[in-house]
Amino acid sequence: MPLTRDFKETVRARARREPGFRDKLLKSAARCMLNGEPEVGRKILSDYIYSSRCSGDLERMLNADGDPQADDLLRIVAAITKQENIALDVQVVPRGQYERQMAA
Repeated sequence: MPLTRDFKETVRARARREPGFRDKLLKSAARCMLNGEPEVGRKILSDYIYSSRCSGDLERMLNADGDPQADDLLRIVAAITKQENIALDVQVVPRGQYERQMAA
């Protein structure tokens, strides 16, 4: 079921107000991409980009009509983490354990 505009705007408004929430969006996007959910990661990254008022080109690449490749998405995450001085802690988690963590 697609997200409503109101929900997306709520997420983006909160991300603009709360830098910690914005950091969590970026980390969630990277986690999803690295755990085999690139579409979910792309959508979360889109919310981050929009809330950060970054380039319109990035927004277009990440919207529903865009078609970024995995290496594009990871380069975007790498550039943002460098610019925002955010460290991502990547851990390898066995698939079954990851699903249990996400369900909790």
